[in-house]
Order: sequence, then C-alpha cells, then structure tokens
Amino acid sequence: MRRLRSRWIALAAFAAFAGSMGALRLFAGEATAQPKPAEGDVTHQGKALYEKKCAVCHGLDGKGNGPAEFVLFPKPRDFTSGIFKIRSTATLPTDRDLLRTITEGIPGTSMPSWSSLSQAERRDLVAFIKGLSPRFAEEKTGVTVQIPKAPAQSQKLLALGKEYYKEAGCFDCHGTSGRGDGPASATLKDDWGYPIVPYDFTIPGRMKGGSTIRDIYRTLTAGIGGTPMPSYADSLGEQERWGLAYYVLSLARKPAPAPAAQETTALLSRFVTGTMPTDPSAGLWQQAKVLAIQTRTLWLRPNETGPVRVASFHNGKEIGFLLEWDDPILNEEILRHEDFRDAAAVQFPLRPGEPSYIMGEQKDPVNIWHWKADWQADLARFRDIQDRYPNMAWDEYPFVRGVPHGDRGQVRVATASHNPTYLSGWGAGNLFSTPSRLTPIENLNSIGLGTLTSQAPEHQSVKGHGIWADGKWRVVMVRALRTANERDTQFEPGTTVPVAFAVWDGAQGDRDGRKSVSTWQHLTVERGR
Repeated sequence: MRRLRSRWIALAAFAAFAGSMGALRLFAGEATAQPKPAEGDVTHQGKALYEKKCAVCHGLDGKGNGPAEFVLFPKPRDFTSGIFKIRSTATLPTDRDLLRTITEGIPGTSMPSWSSLSQAERRDLVAFIKGLSPRFAEEKTGVTVQIPKAPAQSQKLLALGKEYYKEAGCFDCHGTSGRGDGPASATLKDDWGYPIVPYDFTIPGRMKGGSTIRDIYRTLTAGIGGTPMPSYADSLGEQERWGLAYYVLSLARKPAPAPAAQETTALLSRFVTGTMPTDPSAGLWQQAKVLAIQTRTLWLRPNETGPVRVASFHNGKEIGFLLEWDDPILNEEILRHEDFRDAAAVQFPLRPGEPSYIMGEQKDPVNIWHWKADWQADLARFRDIQDRYPNMAWDEYPFVRGVPHGDRGQVRVATASHNPTYLSGWGAGNLFSTPSRLTPIENLNSIGLGTLTSQAPEHQSVKGHGIWADGKWRVVMVRALRTANERDTQFEPGTTVPVAFAVWDGAQGDRDGRKSVSTWQHLTVERGR
C-alpha cells in the first residue's frame, strides 16, 4: 500500500459544506437499483415544481444564482455543471442519489428535506434537474460504490486509522485534533472559487454525506466532487479506509445528537376559554405541550440553533404562539456596530397556498411577526447611545432652550424629550427611531428578500413578551384572530394555514438574512366548542 506523505488536500471539505445536493446513505447492492421513471410530462411538472420550490436558491436556470443566494453559505449547487459533491459514484450521481438528497436534505446546510412532496413529484424534480446539465445526456452514470460489511471497531483499527490520518495528510486541512483548523484550511476553495471550510470532526452528526461509519467509508472511497477532497479508493486499502473512518468518528467531543425534528409537520392551535396571556410564565404556556420543529442555519456557523419548540392556542378572539429555543448567551443590545440581538419571527402567507418560505414572492406576500430582544428590554426603559457611552462630552441642544452646554458624563436632555419634528426617523414614525415601545413585536410584510416592510404604527397590533432564563428563550406572540387590516393574515377556526419560524442568535452574529429558519408547517386552528 502506497503511503501518502505529501497529499495536502486529504479530507478537505469532508462533509462538503455545500448547500445543495448530497446527503446520501448508501448500502451495498444499490448499483443497479434505480427509482422508477416518472410518468407523464416530467419536463412540465418538474419545471413547475423546481420554480416553486428550488429556484429561490438555485436560480431559474439552475446556476446557483437564485434571489436567496447572497444570504446562503455554503452556496447553492450550480446544476448546470453536472458536478455534485455527494454521490455514490466517482462521476455523475445516480437518480437514486438525487432522489435521496431531495427527500432527506443535507445536514448543517440550508438544503431542506422535501419529503412533503409526493414520490412522483420528487422524481419529476430529479428528471428536471438532470436536464439542466448536458453531462447527463453525454456521459454514463458511474458504477455505484460497493460498501462491504463494516468490521467491528477495535483498538487496532483505531490505531491504524490514526496512522493514516497523518500519513494521508488529513491534518493539513482538518487539523491535528480534527477541528477543521489545519494549516491549509484557510486557503481551500471549491471548483467554483468559493472558500470551503473543512469539516470539524469534533462536531458529531452533521457530516453532509452522512455520519454513520458506512457513510464515511463511502466518502473516503468516492471523494467529494468539486472540492479538494479526493477519492482514496486507489491509494488506501479497504481495511485502512475502515480504520480511518472509525478514527474520524472517534474525534467527536460528545455523542451524536438525537435525530432531527421533523422538517414539515402539523401544528394545532387548540381552543381554550378565558384570556390569552402574553406572559410565557403564565400557567397556560407553562403546561403547553410543545412540538419540536427543525430549523436550518442559512449561513454556516459552528453552533446550530437546533429545533424551535412551538405551541399555539386561541380563544375564539385571539391567537397566541409560544416559541422556545436554546440560546446560552443573552443578547439584547444593539447600540454598538458589533452588537446583534436575539430575535424570533413567525411567518404566514397572506393568501391561500404556499409561497416561498424564504420571505414570500412578488405575487404572494407574507405577514411576519418579528419579536426582538432589544425592543423587549426597551419596554422597561428606552436605551440610547448615552447608555452605552455614558462619558461622551455633549455640546449643545439646538432645539431646546434654556439648557446649558453639557460636559463629560452629563446628559441634559434625554432623547424622548426632544421635538420629533427635528428627528427625522422618529418624526416619520420609523419604529426603530421612536424612543418608546408599546410592544416588542414588529408587524411586517414581505414579497421576497430585500422587500421587508414595516406596517404603519396604527397597525402594530401584535403583542407579546419574552423571557430568557437558564440558557433558553421563551417568547409568546398574541394577535386578534381577525383584523380590519388587509395586510394581516386572518385566522378562521376550522381552517389550516401555513406557518414558518425563524430564530436569530446575536452571539453568533445573526442579523437580517443570517438566521435559522424552518420550512412551512401546517397550522390548524381548532374549532371552538
């Protein structure tokens, strides 16, 4: 067996931090098992599905340049190239590979599971995606990697894997301890010129091609297309690849997490009598049975938010939602440029049907309730720049008479005491500039990324409250079931409407489009009794 002492590319991007196609779990004997061909007009059906579900990230022409591309990292796959990072062959992926990716999604990326689509619809998508690249018509699909039965883990096998982790140069990219911090890690790029981050093996369960021992063996055998991660089928023997796979798994700092919450599920807003409390510590919310809903981080970061846990009730007049998620650090200040808030949002379509869950579409607007931790803190007392920099020297207040020039440490006139006529944002009703808060939740609309618009002050009708304790946020949002505002989503008992959720972690730099989001869930508003 030839020893690879100089191969610096080693296992770069092992789990392929690429946010589009991959994530397979492969088993021996799949070389000839292909999905049944789609029936009917697959081009038309697949195109319509692609435009509705995929184009917002991958672009109408499949080049990975959709409207959401700029807020995503890893970047969406360019289907026209015919290069897929995770596949069961050394060349083109099989139909089964593509189908499995669409069905399961890719861990640790913005690529969701589309298991909510029918099997026929997913096959139509496979056919359409293959048609975006000439390679599928010009080349044959490669032979599927055969995965033998895995040997039992042993100290001898781990020692062999540790030896080849060094010999094959894995440490150059992934680092000596597997944290993705090797000497070459900062210089790696994929075939499209984007920076690529070597996987941190100390984080369990998030390898893009799968995190089982068989998945890792397959990655070592097939490599990852479009990245510096090569195939080791010819340079490492079967036993050496098993040893390396076991050693990579042993680098995790803790056991793999429990299986992810469901990507798409049914949520019931139960009918209750009495008032609808906005306090998360109220008995109704304390006793509520929450449903875990998976979120996906749009911009790669070491720590994922994890699932958001949701409950909902209505009393025939108001509807309320409880959102609960883990967040070890409280962030409720944005007075400095480097500070970012914790936040959460609930999103509904304004019209029947499901627009893009990424903030709606041009002809299908959405209604968004956005809770902000800094607005929550402002309810007690509006905080301004003087709170963060109390020793600023003040010059004069040109529109307030009778106030002497200030000196260091003296704020003569608080912001709220000024005339809003001369403070443009406040005077125009901009909620970010108004030095008073009636609610920590902003009521907004959107028809796609970059179009987020706040509703007029008189329509800020969503109320609520958030409490952070013991490394966890619990936020309640409440609004009338029906309003007179055409820009509000209306709720009717006995009906089902889509709902999606988003969470921002200020400690990790989340803001604007950098967030963790869910896909559409199905909310049923229970009939009253």
